[in-house]
Amino acid sequence: MKKGIIILIFLLMILSISSSSGITVRNDESIYVLLNYDGKVRRVDLVNWIEIRGRGRFSIVKEGRYLKNAKLYNEDTQISINSQSIRISGDSKGQKNLYLTASLNKKLPLDFKISYKYNGKISKPEEFIGKKGDLEIEVKIKTLEDLPFRLVMSCEFSADDFLLKNPEDFMVMVLGKTVRLTGFTYPIPEGKIKLLLRGEKLRIPAFTFTALPSLPPLDLSMKNQGKAFLDALEGFLLLNQAHQKILKGILDNLNSQNINIPQEFLTLPFTLVKYQNKAYIISKELESYPQNFLKLYNFIKEKAKEKEEEDWKKALDIAEEVRFEIEKNNFAKEVKEIGDFISDLSFESQKALNLINTSLQGIQKIEELMNTMLYGGEIERKKLPGLIDMEKNIKQSIEKLQDNINSLEKVEKKIKNWENKLKNYNFAGKIPGAISNVRFYFRIEEKR
Repeated sequence: MKKGIIILIFLLMILSISSSSGITVRNDESIYVLLNYDGKVRRVDLVNWIEIRGRGRFSIVKEGRYLKNAKLYNEDTQISINSQSIRISGDSKGQKNLYLTASLNKKLPLDFKISYKYNGKISKPEEFIGKKGDLEIEVKIKTLEDLPFRLVMSCEFSADDFLLKNPEDFMVMVLGKTVRLTGFTYPIPEGKIKLLLRGEKLRIPAFTFTALPSLPPLDLSMKNQGKAFLDALEGFLLLNQAHQKILKGILDNLNSQNINIPQEFLTLPFTLVKYQNKAYIISKELESYPQNFLKLYNFIKEKAKEKEEEDWKKALDIAEEVRFEIEKNNFAKEVKEIGDFISDLSFESQKALNLINTSLQGIQKIEELMNTMLYGGEIERKKLPGLIDMEKNIKQSIEKLQDNINSLEKVEKKIKNWENKLKNYNFAGKIPGAISNVRFYFRIEEKR
């Protein structure tokens, strides 16, 4: 009899383990922050939706060291609270929603500073509430931890109360006399939103700022394109140096009156034709580089024009510098000129070989040609740079392109670091093994 009871208990334990093994947990945190009119925090509250999926007995533990006055709005569950954690247990029949509220005592990842100008002068709310005139509300947002946020501002007021003076900075929806505004910014590390209003009886309208941990929209494809261009330029540099070595060897032989044409020079015209064609192909590929960058430049330019924010202006200044460097260096044109130069070399090399085969008088022509190839000069009244000058230009282009690639690699490293931080990011407290999602709501109440 005892043996049968033991087996029964063992089977029930197996069934209990198997029935709860498929349970998954989602930890969805909504952080509600009430701000004063200057942006200082008055109160922080948590509304925590915990979703249980699966069948069986569950027992979850949420970190609770930042929580106070926690309440669970479910009657068929058990909750145990101490200073460090909150344990919730119960049964799930497929899906169960738990709702936990608490006040929070934790430093927020965003800092707000709000200032007001009444008729162009910095003022406090009590100095302009109920008065007629122009009101400028400026909200500065700063991130306090290394994490990107997408910030959405929403505001609503009656057209009878206010006239919006900077509608170009917002998405505006008008429903009857109700005006709804939506503004966006990425405070990396700082952002700014400015609202310009005019009214007969001024007041501070209610604002809501929704902050979502989110990566900014960046295009890093130019890094791979830049590496391809860098490889091409380094290939041309090696080709240039190899040709210099060949030409210097020929000149040394001519100067020592020991006429000994290296085997490499006999095949030089054919080698030059090969690299001439390669230069033209790479030149065409390089022509698309400014166009790809122009898309990003125009995007930044439009944003800077629309927003008139300091961050976008700085971004536009940087983009202008990069655009200037691209237009100034004109890699595609320089590579095509290399191809043209190689074409001229190929033609002249073939002529030189013909001279060698017909007359020793061609030796002097060859020497002149070799010196022109190395140090620059004129070929058929066309002034061309020498291989030595060309080497300097290629090295300068490689150095500038490498600097741009290094900058993009730093940005890419930062983006990957942010991606890792955003995976299951939580704020109020972890639930081990749970999928986490966080959103912040910062609220400024209306003041009349």
